[in-house]
Amino acid sequence: MTLGQGGCSTNIASVTLIKQTEFPPLAEALLNASRHSCAAVLTKALKAIPRGATICVAASGGADSTALALLTKAVLRRGHWNMCLATVNHNLRDEAQREAEFAQRLAAWMDVPCSMLQVHPVAGAGVADRARKSRYDALSHAALQAGAIVILTAHHAQDQLETMLLRLARGAGPKAIGGMRARRKLKSGVVLLRPLLEVSREDLRSLLTRANVPWREDPTNTDVAKPRARIRAHILPVLESIHKGAAVRASRAGRRLRESGRLLQKTAQIVMTGVGPWPR
Repeated sequence: MTLGQGGCSTNIASVTLIKQTEFPPLAEALLNASRHSCAAVLTKALKAIPRGATICVAASGGADSTALALLTKAVLRRGHWNMCLATVNHNLRDEAQREAEFAQRLAAWMDVPCSMLQVHPVAGAGVADRARKSRYDALSHAALQAGAIVILTAHHAQDQLETMLLRLARGAGPKAIGGMRARRKLKSGVVLLRPLLEVSREDLRSLLTRANVPWREDPTNTDVAKPRARIRAHILPVLESIHKGAAVRASRAGRRLRESGRLLQKTAQIVMTGVGPWPR
């Protein structure tokens, strides 16, 4: 089966719990995660999901998605949902396969099913966009295979602020400047949730440090040749020095901007009723 740019192959299997010396005792880590402030944020985001549903967590092996996977496992112990992990190897870096294998070991440690998906976006100009499309196509496929109705991703407040600044620099309109939506339905019908958009990167890493859970670092995150990494390295620290918690504050502002945009559009449609179609 092929999915997205360059195709996608999957290997979906239930992973039995095996002893992983790189991870701490699971019960202790879950207890630490359940007591962290991020757990309440995730619990609130999952309230609308029906009991008995399966939730698919996108896991790259990085700190953010590892924290999300741990939080989800901790929260689901108190809920009535099922959980699986999906990890995507874009085959663009030498380290990518090792990171995907780490995500599989994470799943084994947590005793949840895991899918490893291989995508092959064509290199060259626009590869990031092609990789993103391939990733969501692959995640949708894994979710459907597992019977999941929701995919969780670990985008956080700094990710959101970077997105807002990039779109502002491109001259985007109000809707786009508001940043990533916390919830949207993918073409597959699976719902994509970003429950951590108003949580800081530091909070997620503090959770892992407290729980003594390891993660993997993606070296491209610090490659300042990439616009997003340049913003992360040079602009966000300045904003944080001016206003502590700038990323979280900006992410909240983005949510209000998106809400205002939706309200404005609905109001305009009401006003324009009978006048003619509202230009989008």
